Amino acid sequence: RLLAEQLKPQQGEITWNPKAIRGVFEQTNLKSLVDSRTVEEEIIYTHGEVDHQKARNICGAMMFTGDFAQKKIDVLSGGEKSRVMLGKILVTPVNVLLLNEPTNHLDMESSDALIAAIDSFEGAVIMVTHNEMFLHALAQRLIIFHHDTIEVFEGSYQRFLEKGGWGD
Repeated sequence: RLLAEQLKPQQGEITWNPKAIRGVFEQTNLKSLVDSRTVEEEIIYTHGEVDHQKARNICGAMMFTGDFAQKKIDVLSGGEKSRVMLGKILVTPVNVLLLNEPTNHLDMESSDALIAAIDSFEGAVIMVTHNEMFLHALAQRLIIFHHDTIEVFEGSYQRFLEKGGWGD
């Protein structure tokens, strides 16, 4: 939330490179979806340069293929709404993704699709997650909050575990 500028630092400041364009996924952003729109319309209205074909491609990547892209937002489950929000971020030209617990409400198939999308993203990804599958698949540097300490660990989640991980 600090990096997304939703909270102000208690001290110091956060400075971003002027070329950093952030896309933010926050669990509570689901309320920003327009219930009367279809999945495809929600993607199209996200950014002015999104055409029908690009919206359909994003819908497909988020597992809304064929007629499922025409489902209204108000009939979607929590997991489906999360996938729409992630699709909206993917269609926006960003180079930094800030993801706060993006796997909440996602089933296994949706989680696999999200891992593939994040893995193919060419920018930086900063993610808060308790999902070890995501940590194993994607993490290259960890910021560990444990026992009232903060540690930066350079390396994969597997390497972190091999070096002692969480301890007892």
